[in-house]
Amino acid sequence: MPNNPEQPTPGSVPQESQTVAGAARMQPMEADAARQTDDRLRNIAAGVSAATGEAFFRLLTQHLCLALKMDLACIGELHENKQGVVQTIAMFDGAKFSEGLEYILAGTPCREAVTAGRCSYPRGVQAAFPLDQMLVDMGIQSYFGVALKGSTGEPMGVMSVMSRDAVENVNSAETILSIFAARASAELERRRSERALHESEIRNRAILNALPDTMFVLDRQGVIQDFYAKDPGQMNLTPESIRGSKLEAVLTPEFAGLILQSSTSLEADNAAVVEYSLQLSGQWRYYEARTVHFGDDKFLSIVRDVTGRRRAESDLKESRRFAQRIADTTPSVLFVYDLIERRNVYANKRTIDAIGYTAKEVEEMGQNFIPQLMHPEDFAMLPALAKEYATREDGEVFEHVFRLKHKNGQWRWLHRTATIFSRMPDGSPKQILGAVTDITRFKQSERELQELSARLLSAQDEERRRIARELHDATGQNLTAMGLHLETIERSEGLDPDIKRVIGECRRLCKVSQNEIRTLSYLLHPPELDLLGLVGALRWYVEGFEKRTGIDVRLEIRQDIGRLSSDVETDLFRVVQEALTNIVRHSGSKTAVIRLQKNEAALILQVEDSGRGLPSVTDEAQQGPAAGVGIPGMRERLRQHRGSLEISSSSQGTILTGIVPLGSQENRRV
Repeated sequence: MPNNPEQPTPGSVPQESQTVAGAARMQPMEADAARQTDDRLRNIAAGVSAATGEAFFRLLTQHLCLALKMDLACIGELHENKQGVVQTIAMFDGAKFSEGLEYILAGTPCREAVTAGRCSYPRGVQAAFPLDQMLVDMGIQSYFGVALKGSTGEPMGVMSVMSRDAVENVNSAETILSIFAARASAELERRRSERALHESEIRNRAILNALPDTMFVLDRQGVIQDFYAKDPGQMNLTPESIRGSKLEAVLTPEFAGLILQSSTSLEADNAAVVEYSLQLSGQWRYYEARTVHFGDDKFLSIVRDVTGRRRAESDLKESRRFAQRIADTTPSVLFVYDLIERRNVYANKRTIDAIGYTAKEVEEMGQNFIPQLMHPEDFAMLPALAKEYATREDGEVFEHVFRLKHKNGQWRWLHRTATIFSRMPDGSPKQILGAVTDITRFKQSERELQELSARLLSAQDEERRRIARELHDATGQNLTAMGLHLETIERSEGLDPDIKRVIGECRRLCKVSQNEIRTLSYLLHPPELDLLGLVGALRWYVEGFEKRTGIDVRLEIRQDIGRLSSDVETDLFRVVQEALTNIVRHSGSKTAVIRLQKNEAALILQVEDSGRGLPSVTDEAQQGPAAGVGIPGMRERLRQHRGSLEISSSSQGTILTGIVPLGSQENRRV
């Protein structure tokens, strides 16, 4: 920055008079200043002329500080790895040297020196750079700095002198700094070059020591000029026996001939590669030689032992062949699906058995494979499956049943087991690996079994209805007639008292049997179910159940359910029957609640008790003989209407919830 001259004070001599009067004094003063500058230059030059490297920088800061009568001289280098940071090479404060100090360039006069080339503040430098705390701590008032630049003009550092007092001889300080900046820049650039060369040598030596290779420097006649091997004994070689020998004497003639032959037609900047095998210590080892030009009349040939690689390649080839044999012989479709690219990246030959398309056709479908072939109902479930994949751990197997359209137009049911095969850098799943099995025949058998089960349930209910009707209409009437006849006989005159007593007992037993048959008939098929519907039948059944068992049952029906199809009413009634029977047999609860409600989508039936709970057989997949026929029977009745049964049980009681979708095939059994 330019210097700031002091303003004239009131009553001072006018500017013109000062110029005229001072002109006479300027010539001898300038001469004295020039002589002082020359003396200082000679002293500094004499002090540093023989020095180089770190000694040069230390001596230069010392002589600058003493010659210019400054309190501090400093030479700093721009940090190569930390942008905007200066690291001091040498610093002298009039008494001692120091180096290695790092400071941030921003907000300092050194920043101005680096960017503008030079910076001069004979006084007031603290005011100009209020953020530079170092100036304040050292009490610096004046600053002179010059940039140190490389041969291409790029800034490398800064050289500066500082004083705690104002400086009068500004020109001398600026001149001396400018002159020695060139020498300091050259020395700093040489220092950087030496450092880079030293680092390069260390790096190259480390690379050389880390290489497992054997290297030959050859002339055009195949004579070994130089040799390096981390393990010379690997090829039965010793350094003493190699230099000056022909390559064919060190390697086999055939191997050496291949290397030399490949080098004769070698073009610049290209490498010739040959492979060869040698039998060493009874074992075959494999080598690869890469030869390049090494000067005008020499070649560098690097021989690498690739036995491990060749064996790994052989093992990999065998492993792939083994995996391919498994893929070709397994009856399932093996696949790898990319969740990101949304396409199959691998499928074995069994795809043609499952869906009629070859593996190549599946691959060519790309992203259209699933949208084109998957059933719409199953396709709608894919977003939920994608969220599920994100929660899966490596090695965890998950299953999925879905439908794909066969090439012949038929829908095929498929069962897939899969696991996470690879992940994205953020850990999210990228590919899944799995197997697909065609379960269409199983699904058909399952469908046939369900239809058979539905027919059996219908036949069972119809048989119950017939038996109930026979008991009520025939057996009940017969017992009524029998009771009337017994009453007539009992009223006859002249009967023996003992006979009369027996007839009375027969009348009583007949009446009991009549009541029991009526109850059994109603339990088999309550006529209220046909006359009053599900709600009326439940009210009648609950009333009789409380009388028979002593269990307090509360029936909660929150709105008008209306009449449903006879199949739905019958099956829901049977579910309530079975649930209450389980409470009597297993729960030990003295209370029960039956809830029945209907919304826009479904009819919901709930039976709750406060008993001891059920054993762990509530999961349909875990049910075995211990579950009996009660729970599976309830599930099957609801399934006929595309409904479901959910059971929640603990030591505080059990809640059984049956859900039947409304409008499902008009709520008829399917």
